[in-house]
Amino acid sequence: MNHWQPETANPRGYIGFSSGTTIHPTLTTAQRGSPNSFAGALLGLVNNYSKSIQNFEMKTREWQFAGYFRDRWQVSRKLTLNLGLRYEYYPLIDRGDRGIERWDPYTNIVYFGGLGNTPRNAGITVSKKLFAPRLGFAYRIGEKNVIRAGYGVTYDAVPFGRPLRGLYPATLTGSWVSPVTTFGWYNTVDQGIPDIVAPDTSKGQGILPVSQDMGPRSPWGGEIHRGYIQSWNFTVERKLPWGLIGSVGYVATNTIRQLMDRNINTVGPGLGVSTANLPLAKAYGRTIASNMWDGIGYATYNSLQATLNKNFSGGLFMKSSFTWGKALNMTDDTGWASPWGWNWEPMLNRNYGYAGYDRTYMYTQAWVYEMPFGKGKKFAMSGVADAILGGWRVNGLFSAYTGTPFYISGSGASLQCIGCTQTAEQLGPFKKLDKKGPQQPYFEPSSFRDPLFWQRQTGEYKHGSTGKLPFHGPGFWQLDPALFKNFRITEKVNMEFRAESTNVAHNARWNNPSGSSASQQLNADGSLNTSVADPLRGFATITGATSTRQFRFGLRLAF
Repeated sequence: MNHWQPETANPRGYIGFSSGTTIHPTLTTAQRGSPNSFAGALLGLVNNYSKSIQNFEMKTREWQFAGYFRDRWQVSRKLTLNLGLRYEYYPLIDRGDRGIERWDPYTNIVYFGGLGNTPRNAGITVSKKLFAPRLGFAYRIGEKNVIRAGYGVTYDAVPFGRPLRGLYPATLTGSWVSPVTTFGWYNTVDQGIPDIVAPDTSKGQGILPVSQDMGPRSPWGGEIHRGYIQSWNFTVERKLPWGLIGSVGYVATNTIRQLMDRNINTVGPGLGVSTANLPLAKAYGRTIASNMWDGIGYATYNSLQATLNKNFSGGLFMKSSFTWGKALNMTDDTGWASPWGWNWEPMLNRNYGYAGYDRTYMYTQAWVYEMPFGKGKKFAMSGVADAILGGWRVNGLFSAYTGTPFYISGSGASLQCIGCTQTAEQLGPFKKLDKKGPQQPYFEPSSFRDPLFWQRQTGEYKHGSTGKLPFHGPGFWQLDPALFKNFRITEKVNMEFRAESTNVAHNARWNNPSGSSASQQLNADGSLNTSVADPLRGFATITGATSTRQFRFGLRLAF
């Protein structure tokens, strides 16, 4: 791939203003009101800058090799085995005319592979032991029952040219941040964005400027750990009366070494009040995020899956499926993703929680039914009766899903942990009230409190007791029916009338509720200040939804 486009930071430059610039650090929200970053802009106090420059063309050259063996063995009339073994090899990418780049965060040296005395791999290796076994069996019990099970390993085939395509010095990405993280500013707007300096790569290595990153990640030295997925299932299938086939199974996956970024230039609670406390700032003055990349993530999925199907017979076709599952991970993507909320290493495991796409229950029902009226049908008709009542077909899809996860946030000022997300303190059980609309809480808001309430009293910085996406929002159901009728005009000419609808009941898909616990207006004792208008300030409420209903009508002439 040849690519010329700076995709990190902002090619035209970015100027960021912060509401924290004009916040009085000792006053509560009720005392000072809600600050706005526009105030900082009016004063010309810049919180942060970023800018990127394309230094030379980004190029990736990458091969992927795989081979496999498999066999299906009919052990007996009742037992069938499926055996397989796959081998995969992913050589390290390079730039065609040179190798890969790598940054050593401990020395602040960037190695330019294939230039000067630096080897093309710049000290990075890949595994040559990626064997992926597969095993499955089917066992028949009588004429109506079958047991199926399987296990397999699949390696993450994400091309490294995606996350590693624009590393320094191809893309020069500069960032400048305030030395005081919550209440400070970097400089004034009239001073402008600092210059970005291009490096000399001829020696094969160089010092990374402290205001620039690797654009936006770097592999560690040594082996890159490519992730893999273990999959297994156990299913019982049975033939039922009326032409139905039902199945119930356990289906699961386990993702090991999910490829992720992690900002290593982080500090724990209380130390984030100043970027001077960052480990790389102490080492050589680096105060911006510094992402390193490797297979450090973990994810699981476990589910009960049931189906009930009927092949087309007697004018009826039907498919039904139900899933009761749980998806947990540290991030929803692979190869191009960061931990969900916590980069500081002692908190890294807090990222393991519900996946953003998790839905506990899912049910779908699809059908096609040909009405038994008309010529050639069970209830034969002719003439006017056949023209009116014959040739009708009904299909449709019904789906119902539970909601997706959300979390309840807290004020970052109560944590002061760079690279971390603050969550609320939970005082009581999560009680769903199921209300929608302004000032109508979806859940009991008094069960949660912003940790800043105690931090101002005790001076202690700590994370809230809730974690990553622990609660689920509202679900939805939708019915999509359709009606068809055939009109036989002549032996060779046929016309079909169609009437279809999407979401015919016009059901709303409600957004998840606002999870900002810091929005609440509280009294000194922590109770809700009901003397002000809308004391929740949107917390725990749902004020948005989508709902689309469509009708489509058509005539189709076939000849």
